[in-house]
Amino acid sequence: MNYITCEKRKNAPKINVLICEKKCQEAKTCKGYLNYLQIHSVSAVINEVPPEGETIPSADQALEKSSPLSVGK
Repeated sequence: MNYITCEKRKNAPKINVLICEKKCQEAKTCKGYLNYLQIHSVSAVINEVPPEGETIPSADQALEKSSPLSVGK
């Protein structure tokens, strides 16, 4: 469950995002809710599925392509 801090509430500042989204009249202008949306829209782009026909390389394939680490002096 994801929670945000509600500046409107005094005794219960943490509120579930879904409740805030559905019930709060001020959700569209709420700083906490808008920050939450911005953070999760960025993570959605990062976790985006590649276009059809392209594949994400496995960890082994990524290691093969990377340069070896220099160890020691």
